[in-house]
Amino acid sequence: MNTSPPPIRTQAGAALITVLMIVAIVVVLAVEMSGRLQLQLQRQQNIQQQQQAFWYAMGAEAFARVLLQRSLAGQQVVHLGQDWAQQGASFMVEDGQIAGEINDLNSCFNLNALQKQPDRSKGQQQTLAQQSFQRLLEQIGSELSMPAEYLTARLSDWLDEDGILNSAGGAEQDDYASLQFPYYTANSLMVSETELRLMLDLTPADYQLLQPYICVLPETDSWLLNVNTLTEQTAVLLQALIPELTEAQAQELVLERPEEGYADVESFLQSTALSGITVTDEAKAILSVRSNYFRLQATTAYLEAGFRQTTLFKREENDAIKVLARRFGGQG
Repeated sequence: MNTSPPPIRTQAGAALITVLMIVAIVVVLAVEMSGRLQLQLQRQQNIQQQQQAFWYAMGAEAFARVLLQRSLAGQQVVHLGQDWAQQGASFMVEDGQIAGEINDLNSCFNLNALQKQPDRSKGQQQTLAQQSFQRLLEQIGSELSMPAEYLTARLSDWLDEDGILNSAGGAEQDDYASLQFPYYTANSLMVSETELRLMLDLTPADYQLLQPYICVLPETDSWLLNVNTLTEQTAVLLQALIPELTEAQAQELVLERPEEGYADVESFLQSTALSGITVTDEAKAILSVRSNYFRLQATTAYLEAGFRQTTLFKREENDAIKVLARRFGGQG
């Protein structure tokens, strides 16, 4: 048997292959580590940019809070001529931009007002809020995917504290629990108008159609309508509240409004557009020239990052401005 060692050249070749394999493994590991390091650095950069965009949004909130307090301090009348109502505000900041818009939440329909139920013992079929909301849907909702009375009933069932259908077309817990992906009704006040998208059979197109006219005040079921902050688009809310009012008359009330708004509700009721029109005491109680709830929609950008924040403010009795809620992202 030949027991002589392999030639030196063979040993050198095997060693070279081993070295090349080790080098290849090291290169692969180095590339992998480099890729992961770059990914971590990019991720950290994205986080830093997003965080800076967030703080720009918080700065917009602080600015809006001060602006509201200065604009409304000592003011009994809230109107669109005040500084807080100026639209299209946009500011360039270091490596970014801040844009914001403040809206009066007493110039839209508070969906939580539908929680109140009619007094059946007095023969009431609907509350004033339910009647007004149904008329609003009939005015603007020719393209709705369901009848106005159905959506009104379903919202009332969503908000009330029981599991009993209040009227035909409504939907309660059993209806939602039987869906492919079941869930329950809230049976309490809404915290955001985005909850409307959970209504049975409501489509995204329906939600987009209603969005300019609705809002949610998360802590109250009251509905006050500031006649000084309505726009031509939202004048339809007056038609919803006052059935005798025509579209032309509602538009006239907004277009002929004094620059600094109506001084009080009585001045509004004396407008020529309301001549001969009966406004019930219950409807008068809804009308107002004061607002206590506002919403800021802030959009910020920093380098390649963007951020959207919605903040709800409440005006306190001493004119202090309190933050009620914040939402990040989405469409408000």
